[in-house]
This record gives sequence, structure tokens and C-alpha cells, in this order.
Amino acid sequence: MKTIEIRWLSSLDPGEIEEVKQEATVDCYDEQEQCSGSTEMAGQELAFPFAAEVLGKSVEVVDTAHPKYDAMVLDLVVVHNGKRYAVAAHNVELLEPLPDGHLFLAA
Repeated sequence: MKTIEIRWLSSLDPGEIEEVKQEATVDCYDEQEQCSGSTEMAGQELAFPFAAEVLGKSVEVVDTAHPKYDAMVLDLVVVHNGKRYAVAAHNVELLEPLPDGHLFLAA
């Protein structure tokens, strides 16, 4: 299976991402709580709406959502041609200027 390169992540400082990750998970006891804390913080800190791409198409990210069957990941709610879609956050390419809170999503 081919790995998808997320360009916006490669431009970030790993130290800043780690700092934000520590902030989001400071009170967490295990891996599940860390994932939950990180996804909750990303949803709270992201400034909506913002521009992104999914499969090469321009979209507007308007919210976050938690997938019904996987509490360890986060979906981004995107709008394309007037329709809303939930897309796994790791499949969304954020565009410049990166929104406030993007480091929490990276973490």
C-alpha cells in the first residue's frame, strides 16, 4: 500500500508538535486517553473554517467529528460543492495559511 505524503506536516517543527502533544495529554494515563485528549484538544483549538484539499479537490473544513467505530482517530468535516463529508484527518491536506490550532491536529 502506498503511503500518502501530507505536505503541510513536513513544514512543521517536530519540537513544537511534541510540546503541543504534551500539553494535550498532560493528565492522561494511557494510550487511549492520550488519543482522546489529543483529538478533543484539536477540535477545541482549530479555527474554522479553513481551506484544505482532499484527493486534489479544494474543500473548506468546517468542523471535526469522531468516527462511530474508532475513538483513536479524528475526522474533519469538509464542504465540497455544497455537500458535507467526514474525512479522516490524516487524509486532509491543509493549505496555507495554516489555521490557528493546526499544531494540535498535527500532534
